[in-house]
Amino acid sequence: MIRVAGLVVVLLLGIAGCAGSLDPTRFYVLAPADPAVGGAVRPSSERDLRIGIRSVELPRYLERAQIVTRASANRLELAEFHQWGAPLRLTLPGVLAENLARLIPSEQVLVFPWGRTFEPDAQVRVEVSRLEGALGGESVLVARWRIVGRNGNEVDSGNSRFSEATGPDYESLVATHSRLLGALSQDIAEGLRRSVKEASAGETRPSR
Repeated sequence: MIRVAGLVVVLLLGIAGCAGSLDPTRFYVLAPADPAVGGAVRPSSERDLRIGIRSVELPRYLERAQIVTRASANRLELAEFHQWGAPLRLTLPGVLAENLARLIPSEQVLVFPWGRTFEPDAQVRVEVSRLEGALGGESVLVARWRIVGRNGNEVDSGNSRFSEATGPDYESLVATHSRLLGALSQDIAEGLRRSVKEASAGETRPSR
């Protein structure tokens, strides 16, 4: 009888151990910017613009599943139980494309690789050098972007830096990252509009 009781205790402990080992990991994704920011009516030259997101390069420390926070000027921390639902190198270009489609607005924004039938009027290349924050502190996005025209020449470029206060948890941190990416998208959208205006001016400029 004692042996049976002992066996029951062992089984109960095993079940409790399994219940305690359930994966507590939480997964997060970046969200597109508020659709209201792209609600203004734009000229047909902008609405018909075909945009290709050619590349979004990230620093090596962001090429991992764990969400990265900054503990100090020289130390980063990885959140073992708070991770990205998909690699940032895959999700960032898609969110950027959706933001630009709303901001221009255009239904012709694709992420590379695209089909042979799609010939973008402008290709966007982004190099992110910083994208991290501290819980209850500040989140920062630093990036350089370039716009390349149909002939392969750079038609516009810029260096963007944005920061915003972050809430006390990871969900608010990711929401802040999404807003910072939305601000970067607005900078790139303005660059695309400038390139369209300059191209239009060149076409209408009288010959001498």
